[in-house]
Order: sequence, then structure tokens, then C-alpha cells
Amino acid sequence: PVLKRTASQSLFCFSLMLPWGYEEGLLKFQYSHGQGIFGCDEYAVYSNQDIQVADGVAAKIVNSNLHCTMGGEFGTCLNTPVFLAVWKRILTDNRPYLHDWTVKVDPDAVFFPARLRAILIHHKEMPRGIYLNNCKFGLHGPLEVFSRNAVAAWGSGRETCSAHFSKLCSGSCRWGEDMYIDQCLWKVLKISRVFEPNLLVEDHCAPPAGWKNCSNPTVASFHPFKDLEDHRQCMRSAEDTMNIVFK
Repeated sequence: PVLKRTASQSLFCFSLMLPWGYEEGLLKFQYSHGQGIFGCDEYAVYSNQDIQVADGVAAKIVNSNLHCTMGGEFGTCLNTPVFLAVWKRILTDNRPYLHDWTVKVDPDAVFFPARLRAILIHHKEMPRGIYLNNCKFGLHGPLEVFSRNAVAAWGSGRETCSAHFSKLCSGSCRWGEDMYIDQCLWKVLKISRVFEPNLLVEDHCAPPAGWKNCSNPTVASFHPFKDLEDHRQCMRSAEDTMNIVFK
């Protein structure tokens, strides 16, 4: 069957999967229900090992050990080098240029592509690109959304940002990947940055009371839900609006 997608709503979605821990199980669950990144027009899973996520879905290999140290101003995972390796593979594969939007999704995020498409109706491509900020404190990593032109600008401008930040910080800026790409696109490459409050509700961005019941039908993603049963329950709360039964 051929998907007849509304103009400017085609999604390429990807997740980075660690080869240890809970992430493989979450992605397999999402695949079995056609949810998460597997509800996008095209999807890819990246890792540093040849892991079969599901029948016909193998992880694409990235050149990284996927380990990061904790530190920096916010005491977070300093995973910028890891995601620079992921983006190198993504840009080499050239898949984002076939879609209107590229979406990075953490495996422990409960993500609803249909809701994201409804949000994207209100955000138009810009000549130099546009990306969506998902938190009043700055871009957070669980759900990152970039237009086709923004991905092109990132691809051609990564080295410019690297040189700029190395000079600014006299070496590594000790940032997580979300802060790095946010500062690169916004401050260095001058890409349009638009705040979208319905992209993400998560524990690190002052969520409303009761947010873990995932009952808000306008939110595209909830994070984090690392436990499989908690992940399943969050998805179940969307049954009424999505007409899907999760077992």
C-alpha cells in the first residue's frame, strides 16, 4: 500500500539503542504495536552492534563505543561524541532528505507520531530550516524535531560549530548532545528555533501534576518510561484517542 501523507508531514524517525540494558526490549515492544518510531514513514535504529530488533529490522552500525561520562554544568551524560557519530552515519545514509522532518526519539520515550504530525501542521519549513524547542529550559534530548533544511544546515555546518565551541570553551564544552545541537543550530548557524509546548512532557522540564498517566491527548511524547510495564501503561492511556488496544 502507498501512504498518502498530508504535505509537509513525512517523518524519518530514529533511535539510538544501547546494546545493554532495557532499550532493546522497549524498542521490540514498540515495534510489535507499530508505535514509537515504527509509526513513522521511515525509521532506523542505530547501535554499535549488529542487533536484530525485529524481523527485518537490524540496527545500523555506528562507530562509537556508546559510553559517556557524567559531568558538565548539569551533571548529565556527556554524550555529544556519541551522537556526532550517529549523525555522521545518518547523513551518510542520506535518508532525511527524503522526508519533511527528521525526529530523534529516545527508546524510553513514549512517542505518538500521529500527534506529532498534528503539531507539525502549524510549523512551516523555512529557507534555512526550522527546528522545534521542546522545553522552556532549552532543547531536551528525548524528542528532537528538525526540518529537512535544518538537517541540511546541520550536516554542512557541524565543523563550523565544532571549531566555534572549541574556541569558546578552550576545548570540550562538556555538554550533552541536546545542548550541543541546540546551541549549534540556534546560536552559530542561525536556524529558526520555535518553542512547541506539546512536543514533550518529561520529569526534567517542570511537568504538570499527574503527567505520568499520559492522559493529555495533545502531547506527542512522554518521558521517561524505562520499565516495560510502565511504558505499556502509558501507551494504554492513549487508547481512547488512538483507538488501539495494547496487550
